[in-house]
Amino acid sequence: MIQYHLMQKLQNVLPDLEWTVDYKTADDNTGTVYYEGGGSPGIYDVPIRHPRYMVYISSSDWDFAKYAAQIVHDTLHKIFNEPITVEFMKDENVVATKSYRVFLVKAASEPLPLGVANDKMDYSVNFDVTLVENKEEL
Repeated sequence: MIQYHLMQKLQNVLPDLEWTVDYKTADDNTGTVYYEGGGSPGIYDVPIRHPRYMVYISSSDWDFAKYAAQIVHDTLHKIFNEPITVEFMKDENVVATKSYRVFLVKAASEPLPLGVANDKMDYSVNFDVTLVENKEEL
């Protein structure tokens, strides 16, 4: 839902990583923002949504991976009251847009080292988000 917006924020602070959304395209020095579903709203809530996102960092420079994971945490944790417009695409054409207000992005924990695979250190940084869709009256 808002993973592209989160990725853009992270590209600005960690330009040395190759950033993608929902899939990884490179073998080294990558950052990927994944949508992970989320919690269901209560029956009587206003249309508040609670999606979850994971930022996956992978680098053969283990110290840089640790640093990048901490920067991801520090950049996204406690974002609040931010408007976001999401574009929905089909065949490279925008078919719909939705406007949201992010009430809060909260880190679910400190960055988690996942270990080493193929000589690359991997980290996961997880976030819980509270947002509401802005519905304009016609």
